[in-house]
Amino acid sequence: MKRVTVLILLLFFAIRAYPQENKALTLDECIKTGMDNSKSLKIAKYKMESAEEKLREVNTAYLPTLKFMGNYTRLSPIDPFTVMGITIAPNILDNYTTKLSLSQPIFTGGRISGNSEMMEASLQASKADYNKEKSQLIYDVKTAFWNYYKAIETKKSIDENIKQVEAHLKDIENMMTLGLATNNDVLRVKVQLSNARLALLDAVNNVEISMIGLNNAIGLPVNRETYIDAKPDVSSMPEYKLDKLIKEATDNRPEIRAMEYRIRMNESAITVTKASWFPQISAGANYTYANPNSRIFPSVNEFKGTWDVGLTVTYDIWNWRLTSHQTAQNELNLEQSKLSLGQIKDAIALEVNQVYLGLIKAKEKIPVADETVKQADENFRVTSEKYKQGLVLNSDVIDSETLLLQAKINYTTSVVDYELMRARLEKAISK
Repeated sequence: MKRVTVLILLLFFAIRAYPQENKALTLDECIKTGMDNSKSLKIAKYKMESAEEKLREVNTAYLPTLKFMGNYTRLSPIDPFTVMGITIAPNILDNYTTKLSLSQPIFTGGRISGNSEMMEASLQASKADYNKEKSQLIYDVKTAFWNYYKAIETKKSIDENIKQVEAHLKDIENMMTLGLATNNDVLRVKVQLSNARLALLDAVNNVEISMIGLNNAIGLPVNRETYIDAKPDVSSMPEYKLDKLIKEATDNRPEIRAMEYRIRMNESAITVTKASWFPQISAGANYTYANPNSRIFPSVNEFKGTWDVGLTVTYDIWNWRLTSHQTAQNELNLEQSKLSLGQIKDAIALEVNQVYLGLIKAKEKIPVADETVKQADENFRVTSEKYKQGLVLNSDVIDSETLLLQAKINYTTSVVDYELMRARLEKAISK
């Protein structure tokens, strides 16, 4: 009885688990899955976390350091130093030294603060790089998703066309039996059916390829059967203003933010380099506990403690203009970064313009393509009825079927083009 109960429970959970494994994924679910599985996004995240740790490392230079040193030395035996039979320096063979040192920088000419500002800018730049990677990932997932949808819808259209042609073939074979159609008419329909089946093979292959592309984009096994729940919304297409889009892109694009922070890094690098023109001042304190202690005279074979405090000043009097050359390099790097920022802004403005025009074109195509489908469907219906009445030729029916298939594929292409252009626009303005 227990075995039966266990088997029933296992079957129940297996049935519940199966649909979950193969449930259709929405676009938002695909994006979330892609973000969870993306190796590129994780690499960008680790780079950001590494930059954060580097900032913490640099900021430790503001704080005092405490070091401990311990040493043991065994000396070779020598004759002790004596004066008039009195031992002045006994022969102590075992030497022990322990030392505790405290150091605190007082003035570095801006080197520490400059390094801190440079690492802070580096951290912000890495965050902007992370956002750029995230934006690119979302765009790649949307592209793969809508291409998969296009492949599926194209296959559906071809399936419908094959059913229409098969029905037409059946009708015309019956008409040939009654002497109302020729063998050539039947052959033409068979050729059309063969071409449709060949197109279906390509469509099936495109579906498989598109599914693999989506799986790869969202980080799933490429051979996994993935289904999507795609609902393109072309009923309410928002209006966009070009000036506003360019401003949004300039304000939000992570490439711009990253370059601005890299400009700050170059400015901080100049500050760090110029610090060599100033003296470096630090304070230090040491406590020595040694046997023998070198400060104790005459030496005795016992541990003695002594301390000292001091102020250290170092200053480069002449280094063959090393600091000047390094400063000039960093200043030139700064100018390059500023020009690169200008190039990025120009490229983004151009990209937004191009995407905006492409989106308008794609938007205008949809109602035209939709109307074409309605006209082609009505044309097919009327032509089929007239053919049954003997008012049109077999070739007219074949043409109407072909036109209807092409109209449906064109409509699907128009919808997908609009979704892809909208995805490009959202990426361009980093929405």
